[in-house]
Amino acid sequence: MSDPVFRPAAPDDLGRTVELMGLGFPGAHKFSQAFLQWQYYDNPAGEPLGCNIDDGERLIGHLMGIPLKVALRGEAAVVTLIMNVSTHPDYRGRGLFLELVRRVAAMSAGRGHAGVVGVANQQTIRAYETRLGFQNVAGLHAHVELAPQRIDMAKALAAAEFAHRWEDATLAWRLKNPANPLKIAAETADSLIVEGASTLPLVRARGAIPRAGLSLGGHGGAFGPAVVLGLTPKGTARRRLAMIVPERLRPSPLRMIWLDHRTPGGRLDPERILFSFLDFDAF
Repeated sequence: MSDPVFRPAAPDDLGRTVELMGLGFPGAHKFSQAFLQWQYYDNPAGEPLGCNIDDGERLIGHLMGIPLKVALRGEAAVVTLIMNVSTHPDYRGRGLFLELVRRVAAMSAGRGHAGVVGVANQQTIRAYETRLGFQNVAGLHAHVELAPQRIDMAKALAAAEFAHRWEDATLAWRLKNPANPLKIAAETADSLIVEGASTLPLVRARGAIPRAGLSLGGHGGAFGPAVVLGLTPKGTARRRLAMIVPERLRPSPLRMIWLDHRTPGGRLDPERILFSFLDFDAF
């Protein structure tokens, strides 16, 4: 092994990135060059920012973030959303993960983004919180429902300190995930109900987003078993025909993390977050 070389990620790295993600996540079948091209470079919110690590011709580390337009404490902002991170199994335990996150966070601040947001699992949450200074905002709620939960979206948006600002272009892009195409299954007066495949057989993934300002719409109704993963501001959602998924039954409980660039140490109120699987590509 030679000394690792850190450098910005580039489009011509996609082939080797797919191989690395396969080593890091052997059970995940979504990673392909078409998927990463869509996720990183077709995103209409802006250019990605990421870091790779080479050992000679071998790609041994990768972390990519993409821009996400949000409403942050009532103001329009752009943040960096961490999408994929992996280190080669032969090089683990050398602090490469920590350095990847530090470098991408520095890129994010240098680009003028307001902060870094992501979703951590049980294996990484401690490092993000204790070694990298991220806020462990909250564990994502998970339930299985037959009928979509009812969200008072106007109230949710007014209360939210953090919410994705959806536009027609970003929604159209999100629906075109080549590994899991989504559809607008239904619409209400203030929301669009979006569905796709989940990791559970015969159970869909379902999420609701604000309808305001969007011209895209759905037809029909959303009914049937679906898993819902995310956060809603306190008192704005009412579940119907639903069952909470206990953390002990989840393959990997997920937690929202946040690093504030504008206010060092700035924290988000976990009871004022509007966040769903549509925001971080859980499936």
